[in-house]
Amino acid sequence: MNNFPTYHQPDSKDCGPTCLKIIAKHFGKTLSLPKLRQLSETHRDGSSLLALSNAAEQLGFRTLGVKLNTKKLAEAPLPCILHWNNNHFVVLYKITAKGGIFKTKTQGDDKTYYISDPAVGLITYNETEFLKFWIGNNATSETEEGIALLLEPTPKFYQ
Repeated sequence: MNNFPTYHQPDSKDCGPTCLKIIAKHFGKTLSLPKLRQLSETHRDGSSLLALSNAAEQLGFRTLGVKLNTKKLAEAPLPCILHWNNNHFVVLYKITAKGGIFKTKTQGDDKTYYISDPAVGLITYNETEFLKFWIGNNATSETEEGIALLLEPTPKFYQ
């Protein structure tokens, strides 16, 4: 059973603030979407990663916008917000490695990425699928980088 929070975005422009709502809930705080829309300066085209970062900092998170590959992503603090499919934001909350003595590792099938997607709910991807949505069709885990917003709650968040 998966206990990671998920919320559905009521409108296509609301993926960014909904990701902030999901992460805040993960850390124990329930926030309203209208407040998050305002803080993240959501307009008819959605929110920018910079606006999401600023909103998260106002809520009491320390943030860092980064471009990184899957190896560095596996070392990053989770959950984090990912820029997804060039026009969407999702929350990555877990990465697991598959394998066993009888399983042959093949590229694209050695890791599972756990996503809370405000458009569809909780979903998992193998590495090939994940790279396609995060980086693009020609991505490889060694050469390509995707965009992420790393977040860490500070004492201000819990006040």
